[in-house]
Amino acid sequence: MKVLFNTYPMAFHTPGGGEIQLLQYKKFLSETGVKVKLLDIWNPHFRDYDVVHFFSCMSGSLHFCAFIKKIGLPLLVSPNLWITEEHKHLYPHEEIRTQFILADKVIGNSDSECDLLAQVFNMPREKFVTVYNGVDELFFESVSPNIFREHFGIYGPFILNVANLEPRKNQLQLAKAIKDFPNLTLVIIGYERDIEYAQQCFVEGGDQLRYLGALPHDSELLRSAFAACELFVLPSTLETPGLAALEAAAVGAKVVVTSEGSAKEYFGEGAVYVDNSDVQNIVQGIQVALSEPHNLLTSLCMRANFTWQHVIKNLAEVYRCVKSNDIEAVSSSGFFQIEKDAHNLFAWTKKQVIFKYSNGVLSFNWRSVEGAEVDVIVDGLYDSTFVVGAEWQLFNFQITSLMNKNVSEICLEVRGNNEHSKSNPLGLGVAIKDVGWRESSGELFKPKDIVARGFYPVEKSDHGLFVWSRLNAKLFCKEGHLSFNWRSVEGAEVDVIVDGLYDSTFVVGAEWQLFNFQITSLMNKNVSEICLEVRGNNEHSKSNPLGLGVAIKDVGWRESSGELFKPKDIVARGFYPVEKSDHGLFVWSRLNAKLFCKEGHLSFNWRSVEGAEVDVIVDGVIVHQGIFVDVNWTPFNLSIKSPMNANESTIELVITTSFGNVTGDMRELGVAIRDVSFN
Repeated sequence: MKVLFNTYPMAFHTPGGGEIQLLQYKKFLSETGVKVKLLDIWNPHFRDYDVVHFFSCMSGSLHFCAFIKKIGLPLLVSPNLWITEEHKHLYPHEEIRTQFILADKVIGNSDSECDLLAQVFNMPREKFVTVYNGVDELFFESVSPNIFREHFGIYGPFILNVANLEPRKNQLQLAKAIKDFPNLTLVIIGYERDIEYAQQCFVEGGDQLRYLGALPHDSELLRSAFAACELFVLPSTLETPGLAALEAAAVGAKVVVTSEGSAKEYFGEGAVYVDNSDVQNIVQGIQVALSEPHNLLTSLCMRANFTWQHVIKNLAEVYRCVKSNDIEAVSSSGFFQIEKDAHNLFAWTKKQVIFKYSNGVLSFNWRSVEGAEVDVIVDGLYDSTFVVGAEWQLFNFQITSLMNKNVSEICLEVRGNNEHSKSNPLGLGVAIKDVGWRESSGELFKPKDIVARGFYPVEKSDHGLFVWSRLNAKLFCKEGHLSFNWRSVEGAEVDVIVDGLYDSTFVVGAEWQLFNFQITSLMNKNVSEICLEVRGNNEHSKSNPLGLGVAIKDVGWRESSGELFKPKDIVARGFYPVEKSDHGLFVWSRLNAKLFCKEGHLSFNWRSVEGAEVDVIVDGVIVHQGIFVDVNWTPFNLSIKSPMNANESTIELVITTSFGNVTGDMRELGVAIRDVSFN
């Protein structure tokens, strides 16, 4: 789909939030398959496009919109307009209404804006559709506040306002309010859209005001300013809302914003609201915000609800529906509005919530209505399932990104809530409060080699770093040799499943013991999934959920000592790591081992310690029963014919008898194999 963007001619002389919105739409729509072009008045080619999207309802915009409809193209209009019955006389009301009538859809930045526009312009509510404003994920990246302070020489506490200097942004009232806080500096970042008004602000603010001009939207200095400020304050005459307020909250700043407009639909109780016409009320709002602790819940909600990647999907769907003349409701995930009880901020999730966080430990308290199960999916990979009860309980989660990445996408999918809660859509999710994040206490798994899923946060002891697994944990590793020490509380059995195929069962005792594992990926894959399924831990350990898993430390990975099985031909499961001898490479099997081969001829030499009997099973059928494996190397040959419509066969080696007293090395309970070939 191809979409043409246009706006009023002077828009980018002093660009503000509306212009940033336009450019961000263009940037992120490409990820949804929508190609966007900005209007070139010298070479327009209107009929090359499926939809035209016009940004603004400034006087004069009607002529362009009328032309687009005259040539038969679908038209969308984004007015970025908050207008009331009391103030509509200040706008070209009838011209704007005609522009809306021409449009196939009018895009509002909130449901409340759409409701108000439909009411004030006396038009059907169905004409208006909500696409929320967004935040660039850049604003969720950690940044030092010292970068801004040192660049501009501002070392004391300050209040920040990021907006173009003009009456609508109301900096003059803010400059008056700041006088009640003589220990604070007011820092303003933005263009001088109204030079006379800007001068009034500078005179009013005096030495307490620092004007820094405009900063690029993607500037590290801007993000550092948000991180450094005591508060971000935007007491505009109206906001739909301001992008800068969303970005400040994303970085983690406390926010004071005007009550006029749709800001509350974004922030809920996660911001302080003020009467823009009352200087004393602005003072009171600043005092309240200064006294409140920082809370990451607002930032978490921004991550889940208002990233451009999230909201842009709704806009792309509107384009497609306008083109096909079939506007439908767009499904959504994320959080409901932030709420406040006597002590805390909290927010209910919808059935699904997706957000991104950098490597570290994420923590919060959560609860459900009458018990719910929550599946946690990290970077598209299932991690764990949690039972969330009706009482607040602590959740700690170790975030380890996929190889060579610093940020993970975390998805919470809620299921199983009691049927009674369906009368209240909030009750279908989980409530979250007390959000925290900290850096990991150390690096137990090196991301370039191993990615871990289904583990509690890393801990420290006198013997180094360690981590407890959940009942189901996964490691994603390249081909090679994986090793670690592990233990359980009072003994546990662990099934090891590799790439969905059962490999072995291990008994893990209460003392630390060494685990060595040879990883051979499935054919034509570079990474294997090693799943540890823990069972059999003593009932007493249920008082501590960590003790239901296994503890792991001293994790290591290295390349294999050689290639005994060629992955393009054979995949092996249930073997110890490959070893070297004077006669070449060899490997010990466990008591149950498998080879996955295509049709052909398989051969190898094998031996046991003191003689062993082995059943050879091909695709579930015993082809050799009780075959004797001598203590000396002897050849074994097998012709393989896969079942109909199958691409490969499963050859299972089951050791049924092992003679002698092998106690020192568990490997020698199996059989050793070398000289493997397949043709």
